[in-house]
Amino acid sequence: MDKFFCYCPDAGFDTFETEKEAKESAETSIDWYRDNADEGWDDAVNQVCWGEIKQHASICNVRPSTEDDCVSADCDTICDYQLKS
Repeated sequence: MDKFFCYCPDAGFDTFETEKEAKESAETSIDWYRDNADEGWDDAVNQVCWGEIKQHASICNVRPSTEDDCVSADCDTICDYQLKS
């Protein structure tokens, strides 16, 4: 699991192995907004960010579904999710 992320409204959410890669991606996104600021800065640039991932959702408690579960007939597995480091 990558430990760092970058988010840009136009480019989306990406993960990276290193802090340097995440920061460079954020700077690249800001450069893109700068290059396209013909008539002023797009307000979306304020949402560009990068940081460290502390936890992420991970599947757990996987089991076959039973007749007692209230799920559709084509659902053959029951699971849950929890945050993990």
